[in-house]
Amino acid sequence: MKALGIYGGSFDPIHLGHLLLAEAAREELGLEQVIFVPAGQSPLKTHSPLVTGEQRLKLIKLAIGDHPFFTWSDVELKRKPPSYTVDTLQYFRARYPDRELYMLLGQDALCDLERWHRFRDLFQLARLAVGARPGFPPELPPALRQYERPSAHSRGIVFFTNPLIEISSRQIRARLREGRSVRYQLPSLVLAYITEKKLYQTHS
Repeated sequence: MKALGIYGGSFDPIHLGHLLLAEAAREELGLEQVIFVPAGQSPLKTHSPLVTGEQRLKLIKLAIGDHPFFTWSDVELKRKPPSYTVDTLQYFRARYPDRELYMLLGQDALCDLERWHRFRDLFQLARLAVGARPGFPPELPPALRQYERPSAHSRGIVFFTNPLIEISSRQIRARLREGRSVRYQLPSLVLAYITEKKLYQTHS
């Protein structure tokens, strides 16, 4: 069965760390395609994205435009916020009934997974693909270990190697606000667009 990777997040902005995780998952898990899904509003984040959904989607398109196996979806931007992952996976499960779905996330996200809306249903809709950081053993929180292997209630969890790179959207936003360089942390087209539109440079 062919497999798709569903990669959600605020992408505020998308950076090379996001792209490296997606490429590592695509190659190691043999994914036919990785679909980037920008959130309208992430339920667990206390602040709204600092630029519009349309602008964040534009940055994603610029970042992945030359990759033949990366694409995007605006399904969460079209829905009323907050953006629940379970709704997104239900959408893709209905759209691609003949595909295996992998939900891509970083290892750090596992700590908060129990707080996600209807988190138990996630395991019935997709297999969780977790990017493990080099030097940190793949490890599940105790409450998630029952979902580790495929069963009647879970499609299981798989770890893949996520290259170690210390880049975060929060850090990039701060550097842009302070007028500091973010070169080599963002794809060049993304940086050019942010510079042209003066994004992230006037927010406190």
